[in-house]
Amino acid sequence: MSTEPAPTTDAPASPFPTDDPVLRLIGDTPMIDYPGADRGRLRCKLESENPTRSMKDRIAMGILTETLAENDYDTVIEASSGNTAGAVALVANRLGVDCILTCPESTSRSKIGYMKAFGAEVHTCPTVDSDHPEHYRAVAQRLAEENEDAFLVNQYYNQGNPSVHHRWTGREIWAQAGADMTHLVSAMGTGGLISGSARRVKEEADAVGRDVTVVGVDAECSNISTAFYEEEPVPYDTRVEGLGKGGGLPTMWFDYIDEVRSVSDDETFRQAREAAREHGLLIGPSAGAALSVALDIYEEQPDARVVTIICDGGEQYFDTLFGG
Repeated sequence: MSTEPAPTTDAPASPFPTDDPVLRLIGDTPMIDYPGADRGRLRCKLESENPTRSMKDRIAMGILTETLAENDYDTVIEASSGNTAGAVALVANRLGVDCILTCPESTSRSKIGYMKAFGAEVHTCPTVDSDHPEHYRAVAQRLAEENEDAFLVNQYYNQGNPSVHHRWTGREIWAQAGADMTHLVSAMGTGGLISGSARRVKEEADAVGRDVTVVGVDAECSNISTAFYEEEPVPYDTRVEGLGKGGGLPTMWFDYIDEVRSVSDDETFRQAREAAREHGLLIGPSAGAALSVALDIYEEQPDARVVTIICDGGEQYFDTLFGG
């Protein structure tokens, strides 16, 4: 067994060129062998190496640069309880526009810290049902309607979300691992990351007569998997931030996903802790869920060569992962 990094090719140029030195740090993330795995058989795409430690930097960069180049908005607005908020705050900061973010009052202080660090105006909203007028997404929609010069990113419905990953992340994955990859594994939240990346990887594989199996990862008590398999929904209940949803979303392109597996909260946290303590990889819980499934495939299929996407780092989850 080897822990040396798997060889990678140079990543393709970003489809969103910029002269800004901070924004140029987004993308071109490394891919390494998972420590302890046979060389080249289980590789991790480290999206945790983006500036705000998350793959959400990519969608913020892609959606905002193109939107602001074509429209005269002076403010961007987004509703997010997770990594998208910090990413939007960073990109808005560098593009010189105001940023307003809404989030539930339960959002971790570290994530709110990212938002405020880059100068965003943050509205914390009560934790209420999604149909309540004070729900954080409803508040963001209302703020956008009140300001005609504002753009609502709307990651849950904006097709730019998966499209950015189709044009960018999936292209990088294929350049780094396409020669022998058999499986692509990713957590599912909005669905943008896995959908766009999967579409690009499958297009590239088809062009050379190969096949890549795409496996999505859902929380155990979540309804992405039930929507995928057209089953009756279950009561939605998970402690894992950024993983799972109450059902399918327009940004989930199920046509490019072959299988969805569900992972329990306990296994998700256990795997993330093990990655840090045993292997020196500090990853977020949803990445832990994806890694758990990737390891299962690695062990079940001796000829598999698996790539899993580490969608974010563990720095924003110290309380939930390690108790402080």
